[in-house]
Amino acid sequence: MARGRRNNTRGAGDGALLAANRAIDKEDEYRRGVSKLQARTTVLAELLTSGGDIENVFLQSGGGDAENFLLECRNRVKALAEGNAKRMYEIDYFLEAVKEVKSEVETRQYENGGGGDNNEEELGIQKSAPNYEASIHEALVRARERGEADESRVPVEKHNFVLAIRQKLGEKVPKKRSRASRGADDDDDLEVVNENNIDDVHKFKCPITGMLFEDPVRNKVCGHTYSRAGLMQMVKNRKKTCPVPGCANNRVSLEQVEGDDEMVLKVRRFKTREDAAKRRRELEYDDDNEGENERFTVIN
Repeated sequence: MARGRRNNTRGAGDGALLAANRAIDKEDEYRRGVSKLQARTTVLAELLTSGGDIENVFLQSGGGDAENFLLECRNRVKALAEGNAKRMYEIDYFLEAVKEVKSEVETRQYENGGGGDNNEEELGIQKSAPNYEASIHEALVRARERGEADESRVPVEKHNFVLAIRQKLGEKVPKKRSRASRGADDDDDLEVVNENNIDDVHKFKCPITGMLFEDPVRNKVCGHTYSRAGLMQMVKNRKKTCPVPGCANNRVSLEQVEGDDEMVLKVRRFKTREDAAKRRRELEYDDDNEGENERFTVIN
């Protein structure tokens, strides 16, 4: 009976290890989901940027609550970015907890396999399988407490996600995040950023193919974006220098890139606006032709 209980415990441990490995392997999937949320948040911020079209429309309408409405919208967008930053931290804590419990299971199995339970087995002591779900929960609490107490941890309000959104909105943001990541005071290193929100078709074209981005990927080293097919062709031709003029990255590879969800949304929005403008031009052309035809009288 004791041996059967021990086999059940071993089986539970094997199942826990399998589940832990699957969770760890899904790290990129977890983070990609949050990155997609952040990409949508970035597009919203660009629409609400200081001096942008939406602000001009509301302010010119003369509504007394226009400024308050814009302020509320911008605060909500920043809150979305903070939520995305918190989700990234929660992924860190969860994975840390999973790895901690995984290590404990592996240690327990090694000790059991080495005969550490022989005396208990001979005495007929039955050991129940550990509650790994409870272990994960407890490890998660500890990981979160360590993370929140870590002075080198970047505060949510200074996370890259939040700083990027503030920059899109035209607010003052730190020039460099690296100082904040070390816990340094960077309040003396501020600048005002107010990007022009006008769509420029060149911003949406791949520097390799010269066409609008298709399945865009962003280089994590230099920050430039390419179409995946264009990059694959470039790598196939054994070219390693980033095609963006002035870029010093001469070791471009497929391993350096990740999906650019923000560019996907930007290109989609650009195409939608271009299609709408085309339809407007066609309607104006039809109206002009009807006006010209009305000026002529057919005489039989």
